[in-house]
Amino acid sequence: YGLRPALTAATTAFLIYNFLFLQPRYSFSIGSPTDVLTLVVFWGVALLTGALAGRVREQARRTQRRAVAVSALLGASQALAGADDRQATARVLAEQASEAAAAQTVVLLPQGQDLAIVAGAPEPPDLGASAMAAARWAWDHGEAAGHGTGTLPQTPWTFRPLQGVRGRSGVAGIAAGALAPGSDEERLTLALLDQGAVALERAEFATQAVEAEALRRADRFRAVLMNSVSHDLRTPLSTVLGSATTLIDYGEGLTPAVRADLLLSIREEAERLNRYVGDLLDMTRLEGGALKVRAEWTDVRDILNASIERVSRRLGQRAMVRDFPADLSLVRVDEGLLEQALVNVLENAIAYSPDGSTIEVAAYEDRNAVVISVEDEGQGIPTEELERVFDKFRRSEASSEQTKGVGLGLAIARGFVEAMDGRIAAASPIHAGTNGEKPGTRILISLPKAIVTHKDLL
Repeated sequence: YGLRPALTAATTAFLIYNFLFLQPRYSFSIGSPTDVLTLVVFWGVALLTGALAGRVREQARRTQRRAVAVSALLGASQALAGADDRQATARVLAEQASEAAAAQTVVLLPQGQDLAIVAGAPEPPDLGASAMAAARWAWDHGEAAGHGTGTLPQTPWTFRPLQGVRGRSGVAGIAAGALAPGSDEERLTLALLDQGAVALERAEFATQAVEAEALRRADRFRAVLMNSVSHDLRTPLSTVLGSATTLIDYGEGLTPAVRADLLLSIREEAERLNRYVGDLLDMTRLEGGALKVRAEWTDVRDILNASIERVSRRLGQRAMVRDFPADLSLVRVDEGLLEQALVNVLENAIAYSPDGSTIEVAAYEDRNAVVISVEDEGQGIPTEELERVFDKFRRSEASSEQTKGVGLGLAIARGFVEAMDGRIAAASPIHAGTNGEKPGTRILISLPKAIVTHKDLL
């Protein structure tokens, strides 16, 4: 394509035409002035077609380069959008810029009072003192520095500031001589760097938002915790202090029945206080990520029996019914965590069900999991509160003296169950509510099996 190939083709065609068809034949001699005109016409057509063909070809090349650039920018945008944090974003940016420039690249981000190499492609390079000085200058002044600039041009890198919407988010370096000024590669690389700067800024904002939300939740947790400590922990302490003071000051004049009642109050309130402190410590472990799961092959019926035994003294006039199958698959769980989760669920069922009611504890299995069910005949949970029943410090609006607590029991149960890859859910109402029957609540805990059971074996 182009003028020169067109002129060559036109001249060749004229010579062949003259050699084969014009007199004298088989000779390159021009026998007539009109033959000269034919040659001029050939060349004129060649000039026109060559110019048009060259223009079309150049436009096609530009369109192709534009499509490649748009495709590269789109791919880079998708890759940058999928990065989770600043480090991941910097790695993606370094890889994309290296591919666009066909050269080594490096990304530096601010850490404290200095810049640090976070990513590089194909590999993070070791920058010398002059290169780091150029990078710091680009960061401080917001202008390019290094090779091909007026600042430290002897540096084997060209550093450009990554300017986001609200400020600089870092510095990118490209190996010296990789990009020709004004070339398509330079324009594409600069567009990628601009896109990466915005992505880094967005990642920083996302990190700040997560940290702010964590601080907000921590402040709320501390506020509710202090309120709980000042109220829920003070009540049993006051009862213990009052009963103990009465026994010390007036013990000799009290009847045996009164002394026994005061001692029983001390024990009950001390146990309640111990549960409160245990709940707070368990929630601290969950919130702080200090929970360690030691999974072992376990028969959940043994853990259910142990959990029921632990809460048996608090049953009062309620009946506890067990419905366990003769055979049940083993599951890998942490026995201590599962037992504490079940104790919390059982205590919640006891607290919200009236005397004379029945609490049913059942276990069964399907193909994928072993399921534990705890049903009570209490007042139930309003449908709009079912999703929030496992939230921290969540207590029923109908809480009474019997249901006092810090509101962490079910939240801890969910945390322990989910730490063992299980699931926990609440359902209410579960009874028709006729003949004065209360709606009741069912708590389901699903523990996954290591191997799915064949349907014919169930």
